[in-house]
Amino acid sequence: MQNDQKMRKSGGRTALPRSRMALLIGAGLAALLGLVAALIRSDLIHPSDRVPLADLHGGLMVYGFLGAAIGLERAVAYRSGGSKKPSWGFLAPALGLLGSLLCLISLMVSSRAAAPSWVRVELFGGIPWTLSMLVLTAMYLAIWHRQPSAEVLIQVLGSLVGLVGAFGWVAGLDASVLAPTWLFFLILTIVGERVELARAVFSDIRLESGILGLSLLTVLMLPVQAMAPSVGYPLLGLALGLLLLVMASHDVAKGTFRHGGLPGFMGTCMLSAYAWGLLAALIWMVAPLDSSTYWGDMALHALAVGFIMTMVIAHVCMIVPSVIRRPLPFHPLLWGAWALMQVGLLIRLLGAIRLYTPLWKAGNLLNVLGILSMMMTVVYLAARGKQVLASKRYRRRQPEDSQAEHVGTLALRTDLVAASVTVLVLVAAVVLMAFRPTLAVSVGAAPNTGGVREASSRSVQPTGHTSRASIRVKGMAFVPDTITINAGDRLVVEFQNTGDQRHDLVFANGKSTGSVPVGQSVSVDVGVLSGDTLGWCSLAGHRQMGMELKVKAKGGTTTEQVQSSAQKMTMSQVPSASKLKSQAEKSDPAKATLPPLDDQGRAGTRKYTLDVKERKEQVAAGLKRTVWSFDDADDPRDEGSRPLAQGPVLRGRVGDTFEVTIRNRGSMSHSIDFHAGPAVPQTMMRNIEPGKELLYTFTADRAGIWMYHCSSDPMSNHIANGMYGALVVDDGSLPPVAAEYVLVQSEIYLGSNGGTADAGRVAAMSPDIMTFNGRAFQYDAHPLKLGKGQRVRIWVLDAGPNQPLSFHIVGTQFDTVWTEGRYLIGGDTGANSAAVSSAGAQVLPLLPAQGGFVELRVDQPGDYSIVNHVMSLAEKGAHGILQVS
Repeated sequence: MQNDQKMRKSGGRTALPRSRMALLIGAGLAALLGLVAALIRSDLIHPSDRVPLADLHGGLMVYGFLGAAIGLERAVAYRSGGSKKPSWGFLAPALGLLGSLLCLISLMVSSRAAAPSWVRVELFGGIPWTLSMLVLTAMYLAIWHRQPSAEVLIQVLGSLVGLVGAFGWVAGLDASVLAPTWLFFLILTIVGERVELARAVFSDIRLESGILGLSLLTVLMLPVQAMAPSVGYPLLGLALGLLLLVMASHDVAKGTFRHGGLPGFMGTCMLSAYAWGLLAALIWMVAPLDSSTYWGDMALHALAVGFIMTMVIAHVCMIVPSVIRRPLPFHPLLWGAWALMQVGLLIRLLGAIRLYTPLWKAGNLLNVLGILSMMMTVVYLAARGKQVLASKRYRRRQPEDSQAEHVGTLALRTDLVAASVTVLVLVAAVVLMAFRPTLAVSVGAAPNTGGVREASSRSVQPTGHTSRASIRVKGMAFVPDTITINAGDRLVVEFQNTGDQRHDLVFANGKSTGSVPVGQSVSVDVGVLSGDTLGWCSLAGHRQMGMELKVKAKGGTTTEQVQSSAQKMTMSQVPSASKLKSQAEKSDPAKATLPPLDDQGRAGTRKYTLDVKERKEQVAAGLKRTVWSFDDADDPRDEGSRPLAQGPVLRGRVGDTFEVTIRNRGSMSHSIDFHAGPAVPQTMMRNIEPGKELLYTFTADRAGIWMYHCSSDPMSNHIANGMYGALVVDDGSLPPVAAEYVLVQSEIYLGSNGGTADAGRVAAMSPDIMTFNGRAFQYDAHPLKLGKGQRVRIWVLDAGPNQPLSFHIVGTQFDTVWTEGRYLIGGDTGANSAAVSSAGAQVLPLLPAQGGFVELRVDQPGDYSIVNHVMSLAEKGAHGILQVS
């Protein structure tokens, strides 16, 4: 693979081949874009622009990066091996890079609202990629003409599979259907390369023909996988498993992995690659691949990262020198890149086993870092390598006599005929699917994968009426997320992808829109429905992040009747984080600024009137709850969209007398308990009947942030329904600050839609949603403001009723922390004074009903996340942003 004659020039280095370097750098840039797309696709980063780069992840990695790199390496080898030094082979990598560039440009153009409909990324990017594969196939055929062999024929087969896969994308087939085809282009290329490189152990004619036969079998299974995934995937997995078992059992890697240096590294990488490939085959054979699991994603990345990229890093010290005319010495740094890929896949596997999205994301991030590490290590070694590694060649065994040569010729002719027939079958299948797209079935659309049986027309008489619904996308949610029709109606859904990346909509009866690019619309006839059913996005991880659509059929079979008990939570009313954030964005926030300390009435007396009200509040689209709360009579929340839970923040000074009138405007008994001052419970905290009122008086003798709440039984249920608030008592000792806020954490336990909190869940201390000041994520949508270099004081109260609060602001440290009557650090005096101490704090820890404040200064502009560092609670809504500018 190396041009050794040019390597061996006496004296310094030969000149770098600039055209090759440009093509190699272009392939690297395509890889970087593909990795960024992977991070966006897995929701690890959120770019400010709306270009849906995530849709290009697979294409950029397969054709833009690896396809172009393979084309470049083959073009160099083809040119070096020919007497006429042909250069036309370099069109393959050039067209591959052109396709990547046109993909990006067309994607940016098509994402604009006024973009013409003919600007399709599949055309502008897919056509150059198809032509690139055509040139690569022509090169392989020319190489086969020079030296006919089974290993070259396997590589010809791989390039033809890549050609058919690229053409299928141009023809409109979905990338999720074509993903195995794209990967098998690379798998077969690697298999052929391994047979060629390890010629000494693969030289037996029967073994070569057997490997070619298994390769042909995998290719024949690809159209079956695309049109009948429930049958095709197990068969494809079986064929792949047999192929890799044969390869692994004969490869020299099983002996070289024990060695040191490059041979040991290559052997270890190849054995781990075969292991991941066999795992992918096993997953395809036995695991559920529907969109409610991560197994489909795991299988694809076990092949893409575990097999393909691990094989690439195993051979990188042999491939790169042939292109850049520079040696690439082996260095232990390559072990780090390999380890990142393997650990990432293991964590990804745990995420699939546990169906736990954070693990899946962490594994994805490590995979990206592993590939980046490999690329950076190659650049470093190519630039700093001073000694050429000894070239290790595998010599082909020549036939011992003319009889062996004759047998080999007959075998090659048979292999060529079998390969041709296989490719024709694959081409015919792709052309058929291109003309009849309904034949191509995404694995997420396999029938009965959602835990809900198809609501057929047999149980309810068809009405003859067609109901139409328009569904859009916002963030990671369908809008609306519920459709109601009459049982027996035919449902036709017009799906418009208004999100920022590709989505699909799959129904439990197998009907699907297919993958829909951003800005495009697709209509799907769901059929006649006799009962409730579900729809969802089948792209990996999207359903788990909240992309579900409920279809309710009035007068038909209920949801509970058509779903298994194991799947009942699928139709749960608990909204996803994206839906809660969406509600926060379109709602007014609760005022977080500490209200001014004004004198009211006569000096030393604070008078307030609180009205107890029972009202319905919108939690998320299609979901309401009944809230019981204390309302400020001077600032009622009967109109507008502020949170209804949590009473107003009250203020006073030490020594003030509070006279608070409580008026019960609700339908049941309520009461109140102020922690800020002593009171006889039987007198001041007695129940107030509907239509009655109570004058609650107390003297605030001590400073702090104090909780008040309803004390009627069951107390936990009244607090969980919104009956709590904060009272800040100032002793006059606090220095002025630029901004002062109050944040009160509370919990929501969802009952029936529009109903009150679920008392059972309250007792079990299992909240569905967490809030600051009555609404989840509202200060993500409406951040708290602070000027650069200014000090801020944040009063914090944990209203409970059950969960703790570990108050933290990401990227900052607290220089002052006060809680429950004492400074933990800071303060004007004492050993812990901020003026004399370098101590700081990362959290303010609070149990329910505890409160305090923190102070800090932020010197750098940015968005600083405010969280409950009990992170599961933060991810349920106890989260906000301090925006410093």
